[in-house]
Amino acid sequence: MKLLKLSVIAVLTCTLSITANAGEFQIGKGTINISGGFVGLDKTISTDITTYAITQQHKNLFSTTWFYAYDFTWYDSKSMTEGQNTFNRYSGLTPVSTVSPAIDYRPQGLDLSIALGKDLIHKDKRNFMGLALMLGLSTPWINSSKSSSNNDSTSNSLMNAMKKSKTKILTYKIGPSIAFRKSIGQYFSLYGDATYAYQTGSIKNSYAQSDFTVNGIFQKYDIGIRFDFLSYNKKIAFITFSPRLYATLGYKYTSWKLNNINLDVSGANFNFTKSDFKMNTSIGYFGIGYSF
Repeated sequence: MKLLKLSVIAVLTCTLSITANAGEFQIGKGTINISGGFVGLDKTISTDITTYAITQQHKNLFSTTWFYAYDFTWYDSKSMTEGQNTFNRYSGLTPVSTVSPAIDYRPQGLDLSIALGKDLIHKDKRNFMGLALMLGLSTPWINSSKSSSNNDSTSNSLMNAMKKSKTKILTYKIGPSIAFRKSIGQYFSLYGDATYAYQTGSIKNSYAQSDFTVNGIFQKYDIGIRFDFLSYNKKIAFITFSPRLYATLGYKYTSWKLNNINLDVSGANFNFTKSDFKMNTSIGYFGIGYSF
């Protein structure tokens, strides 16, 4: 994990120096879903989400078929509520009913990645298919607190001692990615990319006094239409410049899965079976980009 961590940090630092050559700003709207890993969260809960991204789907290095890509995305959601749950505990042979209170969750965070690879097919800048190795990190956090929807004295009394808490997740990821683009006439093109990566990291929650290592799978799928509304070539001395301005309209699905988590933020000290924590976003976005 330490080698992967150092590699990701080094590559992301280098990426900041090359984003001036090409980039795109995207704003997206959609939904976020989370389930598992937290006490009582055995069903999926959802809410609206807004994303802001600085990204580059594919940029060749000089005149070679080697390329780089990057995606820096900030996401912010509305609060979502997991309803009250009833658990049975046993005192001798007698079951005792205990209520887990309703809890509000608000996921936020930053996802960073860069891919370095080579085009397997390269006709021109608008027609290619490339395979790359992606390195990145994800830093989501989830604010949780007692929900105003609690409606019985049992759950309210359990929550009296609970403070607002923040669950911090940090994962480093590595895996293959593939990207393509196909021109449709003079101005339009269809593009897409897919990533499937292993991730490892940690989860911390000070209120629940938890700090443990996690492993899992990260996935991202992106498809869209690109419109190049300004494009020309200009030669100065021995160098040819090809500035371009473009707009994109697309759909992006991102998924995080972390294995075997049992995090109790209820304040009731429940003992419950470990489960996989799952979080995914489905986003429709619009972007404006440039390249030189």
